[in-house]
Amino acid sequence: MRRRLFSLCIGACVVAMAACGIPAGGTSDSVTGSDGGSEEKAASVTIYVGTDGEYAEFPVEYTGERLETGQVPVTEVLSAMAKITGWNLDLADQIYSGKGGITVTFADTCTLLTADVSEEGDQAETAQRDQLVLDSVKKTLQCWAVDPDLGDPDAVAVWFCGPDGGDLVLAGTGITLSSTEPYTKFPSA
Repeated sequence: MRRRLFSLCIGACVVAMAACGIPAGGTSDSVTGSDGGSEEKAASVTIYVGTDGEYAEFPVEYTGERLETGQVPVTEVLSAMAKITGWNLDLADQIYSGKGGITVTFADTCTLLTADVSEEGDQAETAQRDQLVLDSVKKTLQCWAVDPDLGDPDAVAVWFCGPDGGDLVLAGTGITLSSTEPYTKFPSA
């Protein structure tokens, strides 16, 4: 069941990526303004979708403003993930990153907080979807923070919070993720 759900989600992501017109691939050619201004190369960021160590990779080009470090802004990374997957990844606050890791505070409109589950089978599917969302966001942000070719992304801790900055209570399953402990793996219901 889990493999089938994973395969279905990956297939849906590929279809959504093609439908949204999100370009895939590595670094693009230089873009020169019509006034002959300075050239700006597109940055590439990889979106990871999967769970339990099995991730499909979706390289996405980005040509907007970058951080002082040259990185794509983390909100743009989540925006690209939302376009690829169809998940609502609305945030209640900015994403904080620093020496301690990365903290993500989801808005009450986020996919994780809007599930309407009435049957037990639906609850199991919702839990699998929630795990897929959380594992994908965690892996993508870790690899955004630390290039896998240069370091260990798994060393970056990621915290998930609810809209008020406290614990994240997943709708439909009632599973609570502590806002004071890094997310390591999805808890059993």
